Amino acid sequence: MRKSILCLAVLLVLAPWGQATAGTTNARDYVPLPPGTNIINLYYSHGFGNELYARDKKVSDNANLTSNMGILRPIHYMQLGPFTIDPQAVIPFGEVELNGERSSGVGDITFLSTIWFVNNMEQGYYFAYSPYITIPSGPYRRESPINLGANRWSFKQELAVGKRLADKAWLELIANAEFFTDNIDAPDADHKPVTSSKDPLYGVEFHASYDLTKDFFVSGDYYFAYGAETTLDGARQNDRTCTHTVGASFFYMLNQHLQLMADYKLPVAVQNGIKTNSITLRLAYVF
Repeated sequence: MRKSILCLAVLLVLAPWGQATAGTTNARDYVPLPPGTNIINLYYSHGFGNELYARDKKVSDNANLTSNMGILRPIHYMQLGPFTIDPQAVIPFGEVELNGERSSGVGDITFLSTIWFVNNMEQGYYFAYSPYITIPSGPYRRESPINLGANRWSFKQELAVGKRLADKAWLELIANAEFFTDNIDAPDADHKPVTSSKDPLYGVEFHASYDLTKDFFVSGDYYFAYGAETTLDGARQNDRTCTHTVGASFFYMLNQHLQLMADYKLPVAVQNGIKTNSITLRLAYVF
């Protein structure tokens, strides 16, 4: 019994951390800017966690996971026919460590573009769609318990709707589904290569933000992720993700071109995996 729990624990932490770091949005990320605007975003995120959960039960207090990740995210807003779009890239880089094992470098790179089917900033509402493609560009070693790269492609489809209230507040709801190709170099119990497939991962996000001044706003955030159970060499692993996370974010315009964001995320319920807190800083240069 103990051996089976340990095997499951190893499977749960075989995670592509470079990809995961880039997977969520912040308040007002979907509020469109005028065509011709450019943004260069630079993120730093520190993650940490010790509690490992398997099938709704805590199996260890000694997971000892830490990550220090950066993200470079350039965005360009442009007009495509009647629609505003924003082609962009998400390039994660950094280091993650689990019980002394490290993976570092540039993680899996994501390309995406939002399409605003409804973009009415005068009335204060939008409806948008974003397709993501993540390529397996990050470092991956079959023998390692932790990797920046996933060694598989993923394709995420995301819908977002937002409404401004009383010129100072925004309510935003985001829903997504991510689909994965197979990893044909996954490890079995003896670290021999086998095929690993993954079920779709579904997510919901909610942001409620409010302007305290014309240069400073705050947000309360909620994230839910469900699915992504893996099948290893034909055997289902019972490692489905089911995670509820809450957060708080702070945004301040340093000047007309620079915005500083600080964000804290706290998981409140984890079914499988490491309960990981994160602190993120973002500097956005708009021109």
